[in-house]
Amino acid sequence: MDINFEWLEDHIFHRHLSTAERGVLATDVHVSEFKKGDVLIGEGDHSDGLYLLYSGRAGIQHDSHGEKVRVSEVGEGAQLGDMAIFDDEPSSATVTALGECIAYKLSRRALGNLMADHPDMAKDIMMNTIRQLAGIIRSMNSANAYTQQYIYGRKV
Repeated sequence: MDINFEWLEDHIFHRHLSTAERGVLATDVHVSEFKKGDVLIGEGDHSDGLYLLYSGRAGIQHDSHGEKVRVSEVGEGAQLGDMAIFDDEPSSATVTALGECIAYKLSRRALGNLMADHPDMAKDIMMNTIRQLAGIIRSMNSANAYTQQYIYGRKV
């Protein structure tokens, strides 16, 4: 399968990529296909790359005292494995394909090369990470507010 550069421009980089930048990605991006139940990222594993979910849905689970707890479900455009790449800690959750999935993978080495040699592209990926984290925090704030209101029966 070929890389859909227009999709990357729309969902990850949020700008037009030059011919040279497309060439870099053509070299550094690996297309991975997953079937239902396949593990993209295993909890506790050291990340070997950053996944950009091109198509399909994936479930994110965390092992809590020996039980798998569904944390989230993500779809097209999700960036996965970024926490473990950026903080160099083991993955905090398992990401499993919920059906047929295609993901673009940037290896740790390729991401390092982008940071060193193509800072504009690396910045775009970092900004995508920040946008995604902001959405997660907004969702958590909303859920926390609802829970507090439910538990205490009052509004501030």
